[in-house]
Amino acid sequence: MIQSYLPQDRHLILICRRHFTHDPERHLEPEAFKPERFLAVDGHLPEPDPHKFVFGFGRRVCPGSLLADNMLFLTVAQSLAVFSMNRPSGAEGNPQHKPEFLAGVVSHPSPFRNAIKPRSPHHETLIKSLEDIYPWQQSDGEVLGNISR
Repeated sequence: MIQSYLPQDRHLILICRRHFTHDPERHLEPEAFKPERFLAVDGHLPEPDPHKFVFGFGRRVCPGSLLADNMLFLTVAQSLAVFSMNRPSGAEGNPQHKPEFLAGVVSHPSPFRNAIKPRSPHHETLIKSLEDIYPWQQSDGEVLGNISR
């Protein structure tokens, strides 16, 4: 029971952010990937911006939200600058792929096929040169995955 970990005069409130971002009364087709839903175009009012609440509220807002936003932007921009990302060619490519997510405290997309390749031989050389500066290290994912309750 959660309350057994808290002093008796305290309460724990958990916010279901997923409901805010997937409420069918506020979002048309909440499961569909439609970034244009947040733009005011063709007389369509923009849907609520999730950025206003995904990092917390009021005094409890995440102090690292600006860092997270900037790092995410830089990571995506750098990846798109050197990689070409497409569906796989041939029979393996499914243009009607419906994104599905795995359940858990942190939700991850289910496995899907894709084709990620360097944009050119120059980009490939640049990517490989980073291994000299930042050598590959085994993560702790396997250890964390084996922790039992």
